[in-house]
Amino acid sequence: MKLLRFCGPCPLAAFVLLAVAAPSNLTSAEAPPHAAADRILREMGDFLASAGELAFEAEISYDTLAANGQKIQFGGVARIAVRRPDRLHVEFNGDERQNQTIFDGKRFTVYDAAANVYVATEVPPTLDAAIDRMVETYGFSVPTADLVYADPYRTLIENVEAGFVVGRHAVAGTPCHHLAFSQETIDWQIWIEDGPQPVPRQLLITYKNEPGSPQYLARLSNWSFQPRFSDHYFRFRAPAGADEIDFLPIRQGEVKP
Repeated sequence: MKLLRFCGPCPLAAFVLLAVAAPSNLTSAEAPPHAAADRILREMGDFLASAGELAFEAEISYDTLAANGQKIQFGGVARIAVRRPDRLHVEFNGDERQNQTIFDGKRFTVYDAAANVYVATEVPPTLDAAIDRMVETYGFSVPTADLVYADPYRTLIENVEAGFVVGRHAVAGTPCHHLAFSQETIDWQIWIEDGPQPVPRQLLITYKNEPGSPQYLARLSNWSFQPRFSDHYFRFRAPAGADEIDFLPIRQGEVKP
């Protein structure tokens, strides 16, 4: 899984790539996910992959550690629009930052509204490759990026060591299949709608090897599979007075704080 989480408060570093995991009743690191959990996750991934365009919202909360070791929770709302294979538009408004991220098939641009600055870089021409380049080179990606890949199931399952079905539980009144998966350092759970549109409704990640075991929670809503955005929606237009600055590549082996 290529789950992404918030970094610290630096204005243009919104997310850091981390490996992901979750609790499971399967104890062997070689054990595959339980067949039912794997099937439900695959159905969700296939459903999302079948959409040429999609849009959704994510209400996000995440923990950070204060200098005294106390966990502090921040949050925000992301609005995500995708046109496969080569368009992305994300707006995030939160406690620590207000960002706009756009991929137009050639350039990946991130705009920081508070500082009125933006960064832009040439990337490969597909969304999957563009996101991978941004993560590998700059340690940067977008909210819930796993769900916008061309094959969400493959992206989610690739590092899973074990998994199981927790039960059938509701999110905001919507009945969902509640699944848990395990990877090496992180526990993650996902709630997938039980119905003709098996969309994810909630995602919870616990970073169990980090001090305080901080968590990242995304509640997903307002799914649309015919958003009909114009081409202009996926083009960045710099606001008046905005300055362009440079992305700083991460050093080999570095993870941005």
